[in-house]
Amino acid sequence: MWSTFIVTLKANLRDKSSLFWLIVFPIALATMFNGVFGNLDQAMSITPVSVAVVEDTNWTNAIGADTLITALSGKSSDTSKTHDDNGTNAVNIDPGVTLLNATKVDSTLQARELVSQGKTDGYLKADDDGRIELTLSDDTVTVANNGTQEAGLDVSLSALDNVLDQYNRTSATVKSVLEDNPTAPITRTFWNGINASMNATKEVTLTNFKPSVMARYYYALMGMACLVAMSYMIHTVTTAQANLSALGIRRTVAPLGRAKQLVAGFLAGWLCSCVCLLVALAYIRYGCGIEVGGREPAAVIAVVVASFMTCAFGTMIGAIPKLTTGVKQGMATAIACSLSLFSGLYGGFAMELSDLISRKAPLLAAINPAQQVTDLFYSLMYYDSYQPFIRTCAILLAMSTVFLAAGVIMLRRQRYEHL
Repeated sequence: MWSTFIVTLKANLRDKSSLFWLIVFPIALATMFNGVFGNLDQAMSITPVSVAVVEDTNWTNAIGADTLITALSGKSSDTSKTHDDNGTNAVNIDPGVTLLNATKVDSTLQARELVSQGKTDGYLKADDDGRIELTLSDDTVTVANNGTQEAGLDVSLSALDNVLDQYNRTSATVKSVLEDNPTAPITRTFWNGINASMNATKEVTLTNFKPSVMARYYYALMGMACLVAMSYMIHTVTTAQANLSALGIRRTVAPLGRAKQLVAGFLAGWLCSCVCLLVALAYIRYGCGIEVGGREPAAVIAVVVASFMTCAFGTMIGAIPKLTTGVKQGMATAIACSLSLFSGLYGGFAMELSDLISRKAPLLAAINPAQQVTDLFYSLMYYDSYQPFIRTCAILLAMSTVFLAAGVIMLRRQRYEHL
């Protein structure tokens, strides 16, 4: 049995086609994903905008302007609101965000020179009424509209525009109220009303880490690669059938029983598929930077369970009688490609279809091996508890039991009139 295991293992390692689909193909496709979609996370993040701040007389008279710029530059860490010394103006600021890289200048002329030299993206100045104005260079506007050359610039400019608009509106409101009622600031109701009028959005994380927006595609790819690994067991089972090859005839009359041959072949196929998928997983994790929230050991267990399932699936397909090896291999490839559609591998439409099936027909999602393999990694990324991961492992092991039982039944019923 040990000799059969070694021989089968060597045969699997010499199978260039299987090695290509299990190692080269996932790595190549993951590299393509990383090249095409690698900047999506950065495109939706805030990056500091370089500006010149014109500190002239108008800026000095603009109450709270310096405090606002300090907060936007990430230098105010003890409060989430900026306000002047008299409490006459306030703006909600997330102290953990650096929105500006500010360079102080004395005049508008100096600010324009910095912009023309490309040292800043624009400049800030205050008008006669104390309103802060943002002026951007033509190149900055072009880059922001394209959204490709500098990831996150359009998001940063939108956030900056909202903050400045909030500051100007709050400042105008406070000044208008003070003109009509100079004693209003001494009441708590006035400041409660000012604070209630401010709208702020704060990003929160519901999981133990922030997963990549492209992680679903990478792990849907893992689901497809896992199913392709059925080829190992299909080859092992068909080469043990006397009516399909000369090798099958020799194995049928060999002293070692068929059950031990299949067990040795199953273990060899399981080991090969595990190693190949772990190589692909390592590349996705460390080469493409797709994290699993510090749960790498659990991800390795996921690969082991998924490999066991695909070997059981391959055993069942390989045991189908009266079909050649080529037909069975073609069936495995077609099944892997078809089921991957419903796990979301083929773009946005496939993702929406996968989500729709999970919501409307969860039973269909539960019996889809590719979806369950993908869910193994989802459960590690999106849940704090290990319970969803354990449940998905149990589903895959139940599938494996069904596949192995069906394969054994078909193999036990196969008899040959002559060899």
